[in-house]
Amino acid sequence: MTLSPLRGPRHGVLIDRLRHWLDGIGPRSLLLARLLARLIPARCPFERNVVIAGRTVLRIPPLCQINPLFDELMALRFRALCRLEAHQESQHQGQLNRQP
Repeated sequence: MTLSPLRGPRHGVLIDRLRHWLDGIGPRSLLLARLLARLIPARCPFERNVVIAGRTVLRIPPLCQINPLFDELMALRFRALCRLEAHQESQHQGQLNRQP
């Protein structure tokens, strides 16, 4: 029997603390929002099709859903994108109000 560092009574507590911490992050600054939007990929970077001579011989499925923090990371990226969009929209509204 092998022991895994991800199994045991403390595993759930650590994951829950990380989830709570990630849910509490709100990109207040535009710099942080841009950084988060760039660092967290929109789709799983591990999904691949192995093609040889024009034929798909192997498909590697997306493995990101296995990550226990996947949902929290996607929510964080979404909050960052919403922050950037709100800033862009407020700038656009400001420009419209300045026009004669």
